Amino acid sequence: MAERWSAGRTRGSERRDGEYLWRLIFPPRCLTCAVLLPAGAEAPLCRSCLSSFIPAGPLCPRCGELLPPAATCSCIPKSAPLRGLFALSWYEGAWRQMLHHFKFRGKRSLARPLGSWLGRLIREETCWEPAFVIPVPLHRRRLRERGYDQAHLLARFAAAALGVPLRPLLARIRPTAAQSSLSHHQRQENVRGVFACRRAALPGKRALLVDDIYSTGATMQEAAAVLQKQGLVVFGAVAAFTQRPS
Repeated sequence: MAERWSAGRTRGSERRDGEYLWRLIFPPRCLTCAVLLPAGAEAPLCRSCLSSFIPAGPLCPRCGELLPPAATCSCIPKSAPLRGLFALSWYEGAWRQMLHHFKFRGKRSLARPLGSWLGRLIREETCWEPAFVIPVPLHRRRLRERGYDQAHLLARFAAAALGVPLRPLLARIRPTAAQSSLSHHQRQENVRGVFACRRAALPGKRALLVDDIYSTGATMQEAAAVLQKQGLVVFGAVAAFTQRPS
């Protein structure tokens, strides 16, 4: 009987059991203040932090304007490699501090609630329906220094929430200077030609490209351009978007 029960289990049930066990060992905490969350919390934020949280959502990757779920901004040409962008919030305040800990201070445990929330909201608030998720990769030198790839972790949990495969199709083929210290033009030059496809893509399929932060967009736009040349229709997703100066 036990053998028959085990044989009849599905990947979905195993995934749910794994999630339950994870929550039992590591009960969910608020992303920004780390207080324990009540069972069944809709968002990975406590009531206090949620009250001050400023959501973003679907927005234009060029001008940063918030958009209705199925809309495309008039400033995006039909030939643009990145067809749309979704951000959880803005790169400021407590959200910025939390992402700094995630990216630079080893708080990789934040990837699960961040990525899962990102994937769920994309499923609920867009009509993109990606066939798979692709992380924006680190160069192997930066990966050795940091010990983990934050975008890959985000993409992994976003893909699980969307119920689609994670496909690390991109490679960063040379190291680059940190983007944060560069001007907009320097950022574009810094990442020009830095990505390559590791394997053949599936032309015509919709792909979700995931990174942690979208500032000028130079990195994600360059990665999307490489994927577009492979015939993919690319949408982007990030944990935070840097607002444009008014």
